Amino acid sequence: MKNKEDVVQERSQPGQSTDRNPPKRSALLVGSLPFTDEETCMTQALDALGPTLFALPDGEIGEKTPTFPKGNRIAWVVYAIEKLTEDTKSWSVIKQPVRGEDGMAVSYDTLQKLRPRHSPADMPHHVRLGYDDFFHKSYPIFTQLRQQHNLPALKFQLGVPTGFAMGFAFANPITWLRYTNAFNTVIAREVNAALATAGHDVVVQIEVPPELYAAYKLPKPLMGLALRPIKDLLAKITPGAQVGIHLCLGDFHNEALIHPKTLGKMVDFSNRLVDEWPSQHTLAYVHYPFAEGATPPTTDASYYAPLTNIRLPPTTRFIAGFVHEKLTPEQNRHILKSIEAARGQLVDVACSCGLGRRTPDAATKLMALMAELAHD
Repeated sequence: MKNKEDVVQERSQPGQSTDRNPPKRSALLVGSLPFTDEETCMTQALDALGPTLFALPDGEIGEKTPTFPKGNRIAWVVYAIEKLTEDTKSWSVIKQPVRGEDGMAVSYDTLQKLRPRHSPADMPHHVRLGYDDFFHKSYPIFTQLRQQHNLPALKFQLGVPTGFAMGFAFANPITWLRYTNAFNTVIAREVNAALATAGHDVVVQIEVPPELYAAYKLPKPLMGLALRPIKDLLAKITPGAQVGIHLCLGDFHNEALIHPKTLGKMVDFSNRLVDEWPSQHTLAYVHYPFAEGATPPTTDASYYAPLTNIRLPPTTRFIAGFVHEKLTPEQNRHILKSIEAARGQLVDVACSCGLGRRTPDAATKLMALMAELAHD
């Protein structure tokens, strides 16, 4: 009979490779990368991490324009809010954004504010966010690169927010709540278009910074309210999807939205989500963030002790988002050991969020460090 470590090591080897020293752990790239275009992002990622990856995002560059010289998808849900802003027939701008050099708002507080011209019931008929368009552009490149790198088990990673995240565009909290499920309808429609093309070759990563933020603000008995947008989106996605959850502290311009003093609420939040997970989908992984944007994770081993209480299905990966450029390799290894001591098993490794806000040099070094940690 296999012990727990044997099972984790087998599960963590996602593709076939000629590597004579196969990785003990897998690695996750959360989404964005700071390279020239999607093909370059995927190529750089495979060159650095190849056999450690079980899924590969496209780097989320998007369309480059004079307004968005680095691409219009470099900042998570801000891309979708910009798509709404362009549609003046469906949305009116009541507050203009304060933009930085990359075209994005300089902070959460300086995002544009919009007023909808359609009711929540009608809105999905007038809105396209285009996540499926970017998928259909990147997926053929992905399949070609996967073949070149001899990683047949590698999946394409499609990251999306929930409809709740779109509420950053609204000045009125009531409007925010009224339109959440309508946006979930739009997002699910586009996810389902990708699934119709590639099926189980896709892992859908749902990114939940505002839900985690709400969970930290709500008293524990009301934490279920923060799960509602996630559960509504899951209910609208075609049954049989493989889904990963990216818990996120917020990383807009490398600044965190949440500053948790302990991990207790994050553990409670993910346990509640697992307990209420719909049977029609597979929970492929849960990614925990431990850094707060530019602020590295603590090296205090006791901080990670609550991770022992996490409940996950046997086949669900626990991905530790701790790798950080402001820590030495030895400090990163110390944190990994602390997390694995709390979990009682090997864990998969990641940074706390996407690397699109890092420099290309920093991102390259972080991917190299992730590869080293995966082999340790």
